[in-house]
Amino acid sequence: MISTTEVTWRAAVICRWTARIAGTLMVLFFLAFAVGEGFSEFTRLTVREKWMFAGMGLLLAGLLLAWFREGWGGVVSIAGWSLMVIVERRMLGVWPFSIAAATGLLHVLCWLRLRGPAPPSKPLYRRTRAFLILLGAALMAFVLLCANEMFNQPPLMTPAFRPSPEIVGSWRATVAGDVGVVFEINSDGSVSGSVGDASVVGGKIVLNRSWFGRLIHWRTDYLIRGSLSRAVEALGGTAGSRFTAPLFIRGSELEGSLFLFHPRAPKPRKLKLQKH
Repeated sequence: MISTTEVTWRAAVICRWTARIAGTLMVLFFLAFAVGEGFSEFTRLTVREKWMFAGMGLLLAGLLLAWFREGWGGVVSIAGWSLMVIVERRMLGVWPFSIAAATGLLHVLCWLRLRGPAPPSKPLYRRTRAFLILLGAALMAFVLLCANEMFNQPPLMTPAFRPSPEIVGSWRATVAGDVGVVFEINSDGSVSGSVGDASVVGGKIVLNRSWFGRLIHWRTDYLIRGSLSRAVEALGGTAGSRFTAPLFIRGSELEGSLFLFHPRAPKPRKLKLQKH
């Protein structure tokens, strides 16, 4: 009969590779997000934001380091996440960072199990082999589902979206003190309107998460995206900037953020749209 030692060893090997692949996908996601958003000048960040940036850097660097130094990589990732939580307690509830930290913890656990010599190999019994295959398949499915939520806009498996009557209509808000935002959502999913004195071009509203995203409370219900016809100086925009507005429906309001995409990206602007 195969020993518990060998079963845990094989399980740790599966988890090691799952953590490596998942960690790499997470790093790629955060890099893609950062490049798309643009990088703010480091000197313009507050002290608190600089510490958050440092924590995020450690978190991601640890996931890459784990390919070469598994134990140290996991420790660095956990330390980075811990720093972020110390600076901003609400980070405990931010799923992408929590999953990245859990991946770092998995690296540490795998290193603790695999640092010694491998146990003598014996033929696997059918049930044990089936269990390990099932475990590996489940972990890989989880990684793929997470990657789908990270990279695709909208994610695969998101149903076709036709706005309901409660979504269709004119929505208005004010951001940055005095910049008016108007989104006219049509029944076919197209969106027109304006941000400040710039018109929305090619706007569209889509569902922003699949059933998996809803299950783990990841991302928002809806996403409005498009371009602007001209610069919005009060928001630091440039002519033709793309924008996105990830939104939740909260009672009779749509709440979320407004992002502009350009080389010197501003902070996301809190958005609370009311129907008129």
